[in-house]
Amino acid sequence: MRPFDNAAAMALGGATIAHPTLSAGITNDAQLGLGETVGIYAGSAIPYGISGWQTAQVQAFHRLDKNSALGLDIDHSGIEVYSEQQFRLLYGRRLGDKFYLGGSAHLLHTSAQEYGSATSATFSISLLAQALPKVWIGAKVLNPIQQKIGDELVRSGLRLGAAWQASNLLTLLAEMEKDVERPAQIKGGMEYSPVKALVIRLGLRSGHTARIGFGAGLRLKNGLRLDVGSEWHPTLGLTPAAMISWQR
Repeated sequence: MRPFDNAAAMALGGATIAHPTLSAGITNDAQLGLGETVGIYAGSAIPYGISGWQTAQVQAFHRLDKNSALGLDIDHSGIEVYSEQQFRLLYGRRLGDKFYLGGSAHLLHTSAQEYGSATSATFSISLLAQALPKVWIGAKVLNPIQQKIGDELVRSGLRLGAAWQASNLLTLLAEMEKDVERPAQIKGGMEYSPVKALVIRLGLRSGHTARIGFGAGLRLKNGLRLDVGSEWHPTLGLTPAAMISWQR
C-alpha cells in the first residue's frame, strides 16, 4: 500500500523532509536532535473516502540529553482482507550547531487472508542541516540494501528537500522523492501562521497524477495541537485526515 502522511504533512504535499520543526510530526529522524523535550502524535486518515480502508499512526519521542532523543513510530493501514503494520525505532542527534543526523530501524508486517503473513526488517539514515540563516536542507535514504518481504521489494528510495523560513510566520518547502520502483515525485508546501494559534497549510505533489493538499492547525493551551488536512486526487477524490498532538 502507498504510505499516507499525517494530517499536517499531507496538507503540505508531503514536502517535509527539511522541515526545521516538529510541527508536522517526526518526518525526518534527524529532527529528534533539535532539542525538543517530549511529544506524542496520534492521527488517522480515510483514503479516498473509502470507509472500509483504515489507517492510523502514532508517534512519540523523548529527549535523552541536550543533543539527542529517541522516538517510536507505529503505522497501520488495512482493508478487510489485507493489512500492513510498520514499527520504527528512531534516533536523532545534533552533531554541531547547524547539523543533525538520524537513523531508524524498521519492522514491516503484512497479513493477507488465505495467504498468511510475512515480516521484514530494514533501516533508514537521515540528515538535517541549516545551510543558511533561513534555509534548511534535509535528506533521507530508505532501505538502502533493498530488503524484501516475501517475494516483494520493501519500499526503497531517496528524499531530498529544502525549507526556507522566510519569517516566523511563513515557511516554504520543496522536495524530490524517488522510489526505486516509482517515478520521481516533486513536492512543494507552504506553512503560514496569520496568528499565533492558527497555522494554514497548502501543498502540491507531482507524479503520474498531481495531487493537491490543504489543511490547518490549531495551537491550543498546554502544548496541545489539533491538525486537519486533506489530499485531493482528480480521479479518486479526497483523503481526509486528522491528528491530535502534545509537545513541549
